[in-house]
Amino acid sequence: MDLDLNGKNVLITGAGSGMGQHMALGYAKEGAKVAVNDINGDAVAETVKMVRDAGGTAHDATADITDLNTVGDMIASAESALGGIDILVNNAALLTEHTLFLETDPDACDREIRVILYGTMYCSRSVLPGMIERGYGKIVNIATDAARVGQEREVNYSAAKGGVIAFTKSIAKEVGRHNVNVNVVSPGATNSPMRIGLQEGLRKKLGEEAWKAREAKVMRLYPIRRIGEMEDITNAVLFITSDAARHITGQVLSVNGGFAMVG
Repeated sequence: MDLDLNGKNVLITGAGSGMGQHMALGYAKEGAKVAVNDINGDAVAETVKMVRDAGGTAHDATADITDLNTVGDMIASAESALGGIDILVNNAALLTEHTLFLETDPDACDREIRVILYGTMYCSRSVLPGMIERGYGKIVNIATDAARVGQEREVNYSAAKGGVIAFTKSIAKEVGRHNVNVNVVSPGATNSPMRIGLQEGLRKKLGEEAWKAREAKVMRLYPIRRIGEMEDITNAVLFITSDAARHITGQVLSVNGGFAMVG
């Protein structure tokens, strides 16, 4: 299937590393021009270089997405460099703690909500006027199945992502008439740097044998019997933001190996 993403202008938040960086390279491979956002300028520069080394076009869109004015300036700069933003991928996220809710730091909770929920809303608010004016746009918001079924020790993160899902469904009803599609891709456990770092911490805490036993138990929860890879998420994002998915909006696409089958 030809996704026809060649020449499209894409902005990806949280693309300085991990899943966002993988998506940036995936879009570039399809011929899209990529605005790379992250708060870490060095990380952005690395992704931009990787895209350009692969023969793609990339723009440095370093910015703090928790500040609406800064986001507006970032979008204006990206559109000046690339043209109007056709596709927005709200991927940036922050998981500061893996502990019981009553033991979490309220300030850390605030940071997670600001990056995950407010960042998604601010970036969407800044790109939507141009999409509406041009009569074309695709927004995909990255959530998590923890927001759909719950996850202990990730309450703040799950709550913020749950807000993203509600925002997606609501805004999709407002902008669909302008030929703008808004959807969610909701990963299950995925071998991203975030999960790998978490697993390394658990390995040290539990010990090698106990950690392996825990991982084997986790694996049995997945009918496909494997943890997702970043390419599984990127492939879903590329599809849902292509015109092959033009009749899909306001939906949550779980990419989770069957871990949660939510109706």
